[in-house]
Amino acid sequence: MPGLDADKDYLIFVGNFGSGKTELALHFAYAAAAAGLPTTLVDLDIINTYFRASEQQEALAAQGIRLITPGFAMANVELITINPQIYSVFAPGNGTVVFDVGGDQIGSRALGQYWNYFAKLPPSQLKVWLVINPQRPLSATPEQALAMLRQIEQSSRLLVTGLINNGNLSYESSNDDLIAGYEVVSRLSLKTGIPVVATSGEQEPLSGFLAYARERELDSRYIGEPLFIHPRIERNWRSLSKFGIKKTEGRSWQK
Repeated sequence: MPGLDADKDYLIFVGNFGSGKTELALHFAYAAAAAGLPTTLVDLDIINTYFRASEQQEALAAQGIRLITPGFAMANVELITINPQIYSVFAPGNGTVVFDVGGDQIGSRALGQYWNYFAKLPPSQLKVWLVINPQRPLSATPEQALAMLRQIEQSSRLLVTGLINNGNLSYESSNDDLIAGYEVVSRLSLKTGIPVVATSGEQEPLSGFLAYARERELDSRYIGEPLFIHPRIERNWRSLSKFGIKKTEGRSWQK
């Protein structure tokens, strides 16, 4: 799996709302722990309180994964504060640290305040991966994705080092979504020189895309490593749009 070559890596997932950053952050955190690496997951998403890595607190603890989550000023009010424990992840001996960062350039500002700490890391240890889902706003075209990338870099003061194609439509996902993602990330990679590190998806759509890629002889440089993802946070976008957050809680978006 990309990013787990050493016992001291910082994996930062950025991207716009609904790109799949949280699922990927969870996937890599669990994979690192399964590989026997000391693992910390930093939930730095101060934008989207509906899809949160913090929902997995008990499951993460069961795997020995340390979770650092934003604080809340009051139990029933979503006023989020930055947890000062985040600074501890830059101390020696913390193993793999995974950051789940809030959507696009606004959420990336929270990351920028730690720039002095990231700047001291060896480049090989710092991986900033932009997750692209062409089915979400602001990343449907290479031009939009490039604009988002530049805004995130400016806000976070960190350079994106890798791209992930995570084209999906939640429970309605198909290989067509990953094909659309390939078109965006390949052109974005060609324009910026940033490598595509992975293409991710659930078993059926990703398998379909890989078969399509072999048949059409798509350039493997713009596919990267296939990552089969099992969703851990289930939400129904259709119910969310129709009923809102409160009435959507508990509804499954599984097929």
